[in-house]
Amino acid sequence: MNQRNIISLAYANQELDIVPSLGAAIARYQVIHQGKAYDFLRRASKGAIDQGVISEMASFLMAPWAGRIQNGTFNYQGKDIHYPSSIPNFPHSMHGFTRDKAWHIVEQTAQMALLAFNHSENHDWPFSFELFQRVELTDTGVTISVTVQNIGDTDMPFSLGHHPFFPCNEHTLIKTNVQRAWYSDDELMPIVLNTHPACQKLAQGLYVQEQGFDTIFTDWDKKVEIYWLDERRYLRYHVTEPMDFFVLYNPPGEQWFCAEPFGNITNSFNLREKFPQETIGGMDIKAGEKIETRFELVPGFELQSPLGS
Repeated sequence: MNQRNIISLAYANQELDIVPSLGAAIARYQVIHQGKAYDFLRRASKGAIDQGVISEMASFLMAPWAGRIQNGTFNYQGKDIHYPSSIPNFPHSMHGFTRDKAWHIVEQTAQMALLAFNHSENHDWPFSFELFQRVELTDTGVTISVTVQNIGDTDMPFSLGHHPFFPCNEHTLIKTNVQRAWYSDDELMPIVLNTHPACQKLAQGLYVQEQGFDTIFTDWDKKVEIYWLDERRYLRYHVTEPMDFFVLYNPPGEQWFCAEPFGNITNSFNLREKFPQETIGGMDIKAGEKIETRFELVPGFELQSPLGS
């Protein structure tokens, strides 16, 4: 077991920890209110950090894709790409590979950290890119800004997403505005885009422990509200382009759930010839081109019930 270096930020009654050697993942985001610390993201344990268990972090960035690539294989501009799965006995490549790698610190202050990851083309992923992630505590919350640049000589396929884990109990409610959802097969590969009964529930307010989902929603307004009604606190977040998709993952029986902004649907690189690009996401980034996106989380307290009661 390795003891990993942790960057600790603090500002405006907020504290946030980052693990550079583990995908620049966030391990903790707390707000101090009236002398008590509240976790607005599920806090990672020391054991999970030292053992490098990325799925037990508070939040991590997914790139150069989010979700799954079926069998880790797709064809891009006539070239067969195969990025092998990092999960034993599981054929599909999950959530990119920058989450599994060490990032380096470019700049750090008491309230901000800028980290970078550089990938040079290789057999598994023959596209070169540079990725920057700036995490900053502000007067209102935390802002995560991500910039990617194609530093190769050819076009490259790319997408990204954030994978935050939020604590929950029977009093935790989520609200967001979506219009349709992808229905998937048994391996969670999208097959049909249609209306979904959860869309109306999410607009009105869905108790996250009421029913389990692992669903990709579309036609999203890029805003989410989460309420811990028993503690009279909330978190609102919004994202910018190209985060056009919302994933709700709330497995039954857990004390956490995921409300994730994605830039693509699962297996999007294999669906380009089957569905319109605006319904599946993903990008082609030209040589030298740069893409930027922001993820802003704003916590708060003492809010009236969003259900009006």
